Amino acid sequence: MKIGATLVGAVAILLVFPVWASLATQPNPTPCTFPDQPAQASGSPAPSTPPAKLVLINGQTTTLAFYRALTTKTLTIQYGISGILQDARAGQYPNLKVEQQDFLRIDQVALPDSRVKVAAWYENGRVLLKLCVDRSGSKLADPGIYQGTVSIVDPRVDRVDVPIVVSLSYPSWQMVLELLVLATFAGSWYIWVLQGKKAEDLAIGWDFVRWCGSMIGVLSIGAGVVAALSVYNAAYLNSDSWGYTVSQPLALLGAMFTAFLAGAATVHIGAAAGQARDARIARDARVKADAETRDADGGPPASATDITSHDGNPG
Repeated sequence: MKIGATLVGAVAILLVFPVWASLATQPNPTPCTFPDQPAQASGSPAPSTPPAKLVLINGQTTTLAFYRALTTKTLTIQYGISGILQDARAGQYPNLKVEQQDFLRIDQVALPDSRVKVAAWYENGRVLLKLCVDRSGSKLADPGIYQGTVSIVDPRVDRVDVPIVVSLSYPSWQMVLELLVLATFAGSWYIWVLQGKKAEDLAIGWDFVRWCGSMIGVLSIGAGVVAALSVYNAAYLNSDSWGYTVSQPLALLGAMFTAFLAGAATVHIGAAAGQARDARIARDARVKADAETRDADGGPPASATDITSHDGNPG
């Protein structure tokens, strides 16, 4: 009965996180748009002779990292112009022709083309290349790193091919946090078995629960959770592509379990040091008391054998 109640309580705690994740509000879909894209005249621009060259402005990034965000993001890459870009003024042909390849993960899974939009146009003496990816609303794709190429192929400029990376991380932090709870349960039970379990205690029961509520149990679990949280933060929250392989959850669980044990061990090392200190103080007090008694009786000084007879350990 005690085992069943303990297991039911543990399962109830674990079920909190999937329910929490399912009740989390999903953002409204926000499709990709370029509201600042200029209007284009009808027809097509004439080729430039010679074509202008586009020069990448220093400091531009070619990575669009979503991390866990379920939103729409836009990457802007700016180019300087060497030469003359004909008919690029407003009301003429400020927009440049662009092409886009599929954005593929290492296993050849692609981002849906319907959720990716690219455009390029002339503005204030520069050419702006923009990539928009819509991850809002329904699921976009599985986590991972997606690589593709966007090309400016306008007849007025030399062709420019831009490799771009889009990275997605697993969005539901509540589900990943459940791995931390599992590591805490497993680590607490492991420490209790090694440090506090008696031979007659059940493997899982109220004895384990009582130990968790004890001073040494609370301190051990607290220190272990702090250590495991640092792994959760470093391995998941700070990763831009966590969750792209099935082995990552198992690796994270193992790392947090190990960190939990290391953190909890500091409490037991400190407790053992405190016990040793208290035993040493008590032993010194007994030695001093014995010495004073012998001095008062006029007897010989205390020997190592006498000290051992009090505390079972040689002085």
